[in-house]
Amino acid sequence: MIIEIPGEITFTRTYAIPPVQVRLPLQAHARTVWLGAITAIGVCFTVPFLALWLVSVATLGRGILERPVGSLVFLTMLSFSLITLLPQTLFGIADLLRRGPALVLEAQGFTDRRAGLTLPWSAVAAARIVHDKHGPRAHLDLKTAVPPPRALFVRGGDGWLGRRRPDTYVLNLGLLSVRGHVLSETVSALVRLNGDTVK
Repeated sequence: MIIEIPGEITFTRTYAIPPVQVRLPLQAHARTVWLGAITAIGVCFTVPFLALWLVSVATLGRGILERPVGSLVFLTMLSFSLITLLPQTLFGIADLLRRGPALVLEAQGFTDRRAGLTLPWSAVAAARIVHDKHGPRAHLDLKTAVPPPRALFVRGGDGWLGRRRPDTYVLNLGLLSVRGHVLSETVSALVRLNGDTVK
């Protein structure tokens, strides 16, 4: 199946942009260079924080009785930093080790192998494309609830630790081998083809 999407606006071309034809299924792989760099930065911060946290827990056991407030504040700040950095680092390592495409867009639905989720477009009530500091993302409102997996760190949400409500899913379209414009416009077109709305 081939669908047409609007062409991308560039600095050199802002009008009379021809449409782009996209052949389905559209497979997007992880961009290993950028992902590797971001993951390396995450590892550089996470490993020292983890080591410092383990040393602090081992050595502050005696100091907590002498300075309970300072010790607990230090451990809390260190734990918060570690929990904030750890998911992105683990997700980055998993993406680098994964074989095959990370995201597959088909006429019937999509498969996000990063989150282990396959959804038909008929399950999507509305979509909203967002371009922000996290890159292009598609916020999908679902017709029926799809409970998130019971794990400490999950994907598909924009809450803390990737948490999401059962009736929403955030499809990350950044750091993939296909341009974000092509992915976001393809998602919009496929949602519209199934009679749903794009905000």
